[in-house]
Amino acid sequence: MNISLEFFPPASSDFNALLSEYKKLEHLDPSFVSITYGAGGGAENKSLEFIKVLKENNLDIAAHITLVNKSIDDLEKIVSDFAKLGVKKFVALRGDSPEGKFKQHPNGFFNTSDFVEFLNNKNFEVIVSAYPEPHPDSKGFDFDLQLLKNKSESGAKKAITQFCFSKDDYEKLIETVLKENIEVEVIPGIMPIYNIENITRMAEKCGTKVPPNIINKFGDDDISNQKYAIEICNDQLDYLSELGCQKFHFYTLNRSYLINKIFRERSLL
Repeated sequence: MNISLEFFPPASSDFNALLSEYKKLEHLDPSFVSITYGAGGGAENKSLEFIKVLKENNLDIAAHITLVNKSIDDLEKIVSDFAKLGVKKFVALRGDSPEGKFKQHPNGFFNTSDFVEFLNNKNFEVIVSAYPEPHPDSKGFDFDLQLLKNKSESGAKKAITQFCFSKDDYEKLIETVLKENIEVEVIPGIMPIYNIENITRMAEKCGTKVPPNIINKFGDDDISNQKYAIEICNDQLDYLSELGCQKFHFYTLNRSYLINKIFRERSLL
């Protein structure tokens, strides 16, 4: 199974604990590791610092980068800073304005497709986002699908999905991408459930539904909660594999133990 991993920079500049979490997953041989890109200068600098540490371990890094609130000149510099660290992949995202409603920078890109084209013309590999369930700013599935098609036509060859727990929504996205001849590989984003309350809060912000039959599984017993989290992830991996998915992107939440338990259990089946 081909997997990739996502981490976010820690609040401090001490990367040892986070590097230790990665090392615990290294045996899974991830094809790349993506690093999220925080809002505000301090978080942006931590992304660069963390990537520098990871590149010392000869990892293939995909750096997240958002176009929101940035001029084209700003993006030129940021991309150059990443490239100097040896980054050749970017996860290109629109991002959200602090006030909630997206606003184009007066000297920036209007949409992610233009940003993808900008990166593609610089010979970077560009990965984008995809949505089995509509993005909160979306007008619906067809609207999101058209955006994905536009990004593909601008040079993106891979798309990582928002986390999703619905087989029907995944199936609709994957089958429609094939039917519409959109030349992008859909890579499901897998979110292990460390804490059901945290997941439901995240889901609400990004437009994802957490089915009641999943929420109701979790209670006060940590051992049972881990068991359910592993079952849910393995069920997802099984039905997504049946849908033809061969690559999976894990949102690690900077933790290793549930992902290791998931793959340990799969190796015993």
